[in-house]
Order: sequence, then C-alpha cells, then structure tokens
Amino acid sequence: MDAFFASVEQRDNPALRGKPVIVGAMPGTRGVVAASSYEARKFGVRSAMPVSRAQALCPHGFFVIPRMAAYSEASHEIMDILSEFSPMVQQVSVDEAYLDITGCEKLLGTPLNVAKSIKKRIKQETKLTISVGIAPNKFLAKLASDLEKPDGCTMAPFDKSEIIAWLAPMPVGRLFGVGKVTEELFFKQGIRTVGDVQKQSLDFLVKRFGDNGKNLYELCRGIHNTEVHELEEAKSVSREHTFQYDTADIAILKSTLLSLSRDVARRARRENQKGNTVVLIYRGKDFNKHSRRKTLTMPTNISRTIYSIVWELFQASPIFGHPVRLIGAGITNFSNEVQTNLFEAEASNVALEASEKAIDAVVSKFGKKAIFLGGEKIHNTQ
Repeated sequence: MDAFFASVEQRDNPALRGKPVIVGAMPGTRGVVAASSYEARKFGVRSAMPVSRAQALCPHGFFVIPRMAAYSEASHEIMDILSEFSPMVQQVSVDEAYLDITGCEKLLGTPLNVAKSIKKRIKQETKLTISVGIAPNKFLAKLASDLEKPDGCTMAPFDKSEIIAWLAPMPVGRLFGVGKVTEELFFKQGIRTVGDVQKQSLDFLVKRFGDNGKNLYELCRGIHNTEVHELEEAKSVSREHTFQYDTADIAILKSTLLSLSRDVARRARRENQKGNTVVLIYRGKDFNKHSRRKTLTMPTNISRTIYSIVWELFQASPIFGHPVRLIGAGITNFSNEVQTNLFEAEASNVALEASEKAIDAVVSKFGKKAIFLGGEKIHNTQ
C-alpha cells in the first residue's frame, strides 16, 4: 500500500488531504515517526525518524496519533479483495502481500490486466491506492512495486538476460539483505550498483559476506526461489469498524453491524467455513476491547443469522446505550457438521446460503457497492 497509515488518515479526514501528514508520536515527546505522507516525504520525513527531527524538517506538518484499529480494518478489506483473485495470498505485513496468480490466466486474463483490476477494486472499495509489481518471483515483484510509487504498476522482465540488464543500473541497496552495514562494505570495495555486484565472482561474495554471499550472487541476477505461501487456514473470521467519533446512534450501529456481518459471512463462504460461535466485539470510552459470544446449535455462514445474534449480544452488553468507538462481528469454532435432528432447520438455511452466494457472485464481479442489504451502510460519524 502507498504510505498506508498516512493515506488512511487522509482518506478519513478530508482536511488532511494534500497536506504533509506525519503519523506517530506527538511533537515534544521522545517518540518516532510511524509513517509519513508523500507530501511530508518531500521534506525528508521518514518512518523511524525521531519526531523532533521530523518537526524540524517539516514544522508545518500535521502530526497524527496512530489509529491501529483503523489501519487493521483497511488491511483486512484489502486482503479480502486480494483473496478473491487467488487463494495464494501471503500477507507479510499490515500493508504488504504477495499474490501468486499462476494458472489463473484463462480465468482472470494477463498479469497486467489482473493488476489493473486489483488496483481498481481496491480504489473503489477502500478509497486507497496501492502500487503493484509484476514479476516471475517475489524479490523482483517487491522491487518492481517500489519503482513507481504512489499508485504505480510496474512489470519486471521475465527473460533471464533482460532481468540482468534491468537490474544492473539499480543501487546495490535494492538487493534483499543489503542494509546500511552491507551497503557500506560494498562501497568500500567500489561496488555501488547491482551491475557491479554482477561482475563479482561467487567465491568473492562468499568470502566477503559469508552465507549471504551466495544469496547476493543469485539476487543480483534476479534469482529468488522462495514461493508464495498460502494463508494458513483461519481459525476465525471477524471484521471491525472504528468510528471517526464515538457514537450511540442506534441506526448507525445497526447498519454498521449488518454490513460487517455481511463481510464476515461472505469471507467464511469463500473459505468454505461455518462458525459454531458468533462474536460481538466493541470498544467504548475506556479504550479496552471487549467481546461477547454465543454458541449456536448449528454452524452458520449466513449474514442474517450472524447479524441477528451480534445485535442481540450488543443489546445485552453494558455498552448498549453508551457511545461506541469500535464495533465488530465475527464467527469462530469452525465446523461443517450438522446434527441429524436439525435437518429441517438446515434445509431453510441452505436456501438462505444459496441466495447469499448469488450475492457473492455479484460482489465479486462488480464490487461491494453493487448490492446492499436493506438498512446496510457503514457510517463515519462526524
């Protein structure tokens, strides 16, 4: 994602758009910068920089305290979209993932078309931009994704000789495993570009850099055989929403829970899972996250069922009638077994599940905003 934390802040607060946003500690403290917008980066502000230095470089910057729940929510939305294009998704951080579309060409089109479709879906549904790198392996894809930020889409060469020529002029720091210390060692040897590394023998690199020498010898030639690891089977599915301002508005809370329940159900169906337990998540003025849950007589992945139960749990919770900062819905305790004395009830659920799968197909093709359940709408209370 592009300047992820700062981009979420600019999306959620229009007053910050186009401004130098610095997410992290507040001026006057000894903390550091967690993220900075591209506007702030023009002044030299970077993540992990002491906030005092950031303030000196960008005295007119807008300093924002991190909202990790909001970033996590946006990350979940984006990963859900990626998983609709391929089951082989490896999330490596809150704002970065690898996607393997090998074998999906007939269904999805060329890699470039897939990348454009992903970018379009994410922009439409989250109002955020991402930069995509297309390549034959993870190293080259990561490198390509960094070349045209923000909102970029770069395809690396796939031919071996073309890959070597493409990498040659790049700074040596582009190679995986080359940090400041290794970079300084290269500089002392007069090695400044990837092309300079390509000229070195395997023996030299191993003698100079130990076990990492062989890795550098391969990387400078674009060789990287680490596979994309499919996400581990989830033990639960949940979605949360953080309001810009605390709210006790019943209409807002009901419609938000309805939308979250729909997202939970759709993801569970995509993973062919049903939950025996429905979970309500909430956070009030105490900033502590609380949960309530109810175990069912029969597992479900139906949004109406999930919603009715989380609303029931919410009404019975101590937070009901008081301002809410965050609210969420989920299912856990997965199972696909059905008790024999519940077959009649299961038959009606099959019909509901079939109707919701039809909705899934529309959403997959046209996006989440193509169809809504009655009363559904996510609110940012102003």
